[in-house]
Amino acid sequence: MAESPLPEMTMEELLNEEKRVARGQVVTGEIVKIGDDELVIDVGYKTEGVIPRSEFLDITGELTVKIGDKVEVSVERMADSNGRLRLSKRNVDRSRVWQTLEEQNKAGVLIKGRVTKKVNGGYRVDLGVVEAFLPASQISLHKNPDAEDHIEKIYEFKIIKIDRGRSNVVVSRRPVLELERDENRTKRLGELTPGDILEAKVKSTVSYGAFVDLGGVDGLLHIADIDWGRVNKVEDFVKPGDSVKVMVLQVDKEKGKISLGMKQMTADPWTEAEKRYRVGQIVEVEVTHFADYGVFLKTSDNLEGFCHITEISWSKKLKKPSDLFKVGDKKQAQIIEIDFEKRKINFSFKRLEKSPWDDVTQRHPIGSNFQATVTNITDFGLFMEIEEGLEGLLHQSDITWDKRTKAPQKDYKIGQTLNVKMLAIDMEKKRISLGLKQVEGDPWDKVEEKYKPGQVITGKVYRLVEFGAFMELEKNIEGLIHKTEISNPPPKKLEDAIKVGDEVTVKVLSVDSGKRRIALSVKALSKKTEDKEGDAENDEHAVHRKTGAFQKMLKKFLKKTKTDDDDNDAD
Repeated sequence: MAESPLPEMTMEELLNEEKRVARGQVVTGEIVKIGDDELVIDVGYKTEGVIPRSEFLDITGELTVKIGDKVEVSVERMADSNGRLRLSKRNVDRSRVWQTLEEQNKAGVLIKGRVTKKVNGGYRVDLGVVEAFLPASQISLHKNPDAEDHIEKIYEFKIIKIDRGRSNVVVSRRPVLELERDENRTKRLGELTPGDILEAKVKSTVSYGAFVDLGGVDGLLHIADIDWGRVNKVEDFVKPGDSVKVMVLQVDKEKGKISLGMKQMTADPWTEAEKRYRVGQIVEVEVTHFADYGVFLKTSDNLEGFCHITEISWSKKLKKPSDLFKVGDKKQAQIIEIDFEKRKINFSFKRLEKSPWDDVTQRHPIGSNFQATVTNITDFGLFMEIEEGLEGLLHQSDITWDKRTKAPQKDYKIGQTLNVKMLAIDMEKKRISLGLKQVEGDPWDKVEEKYKPGQVITGKVYRLVEFGAFMELEKNIEGLIHKTEISNPPPKKLEDAIKVGDEVTVKVLSVDSGKRRIALSVKALSKKTEDKEGDAENDEHAVHRKTGAFQKMLKKFLKKTKTDDDDNDAD
């Protein structure tokens, strides 16, 4: 225990002193001794006063006073077991701290504090006399900061809320950090010049590029400035945390924006490309990435080009380029188109192979029959593979002779093999027309041999139309009974005289295989009808004969009358 600098007091003197000193009274004393645990204060009484050393430590743990300093303290207890006064400096400070904090808040003064621990929603901060609350979102400029990185750290804070009645203080570190960031940014912006090449760290990536830390200020590495070739994903070239070398392209000091580039540090492959490339040239290319409609390629000097899916293979079976290639593959390709102004180059793989269209007319002459496989079914017919890379169309009108079938292609399936006939080849448009029904032969070719005018045949009615009934004579051969040939007079309602499914005996009136028509008649089989028609015809001729004779007699009579009149006039 430290020796007392003051003489010991008698009990009577202590009682008298107690009457003169009130508990809680604020007095001014002088620091006369500094111990390891407490400080001895001379407050002018006959007994010494003591205060814990911790009350004179700042937030860093450093002692803030020295021997001889004058301090205001309050009396906490009249005498301890050693007969000394127990004093407190912190209680005096606490009684005045709220006014000080309110003044600092109003003036916008920054205060120092020590982060002591993590609590729900934020942190506790020791301001030296009182504790404040620091929301988690206000401790850093970054989202989701690591709490352990901040414990026992001393920072400057700005008071953002104070409530003396509730003894509540809320502080924030963000305004301090933002101010520092702005100052550093302004300073750094002044140091950067277009053309500077810097080592930097990738902070984050977005769909349009990457943000890069240049040491206190961020710059944007746009996706278009990452590589001379096509960049589909930024992450294929740079990732957060990567150290990269970039070139400063542009500095906007007013807006605080910096544009960066990586590709600018290498030569533009399109420079003097006209001297190195031409249409028809065969070059080695590397597969870089895919699209549904083709594959992207690059030359050995990083000139990017494209090969459309139709130029990959002669085969129509290829659905996705990735079925044939993988990224990094190196292949030979032919340049089929190049535009130096637009920086576009198109390649072809299939043109390095023999075209299946070469000598196609010799391998598959018009009229020849061969096997073909169904590859696709459409609303208008079937696409069929004749051989690898050679495809033809079997139109729905060339599938069957049966006109009653509206969509005959639906009766077939992909992968089915059929025996077809070559109908036509258009070399310019690269189109082939195939026929299936032509393989069987046209049933109308022998119709005129089978059916003669006057022949009597029997068949079933299979459909009615407004002007008559169609009767099926054999497969794909039909004849028409016109409604005027059903009865005499013709029926007012066709359904009253004939129905679908009726088996009818008819006489063949005429056959025209060119127009695919056979005229049939029911009434021509009726004898009575024929006789009546004959009688009517005879009667009509008789009338004509009688009328003609009468006209001749009338002419002679008129002529004779005129002659007699002329003679009378002459007399």
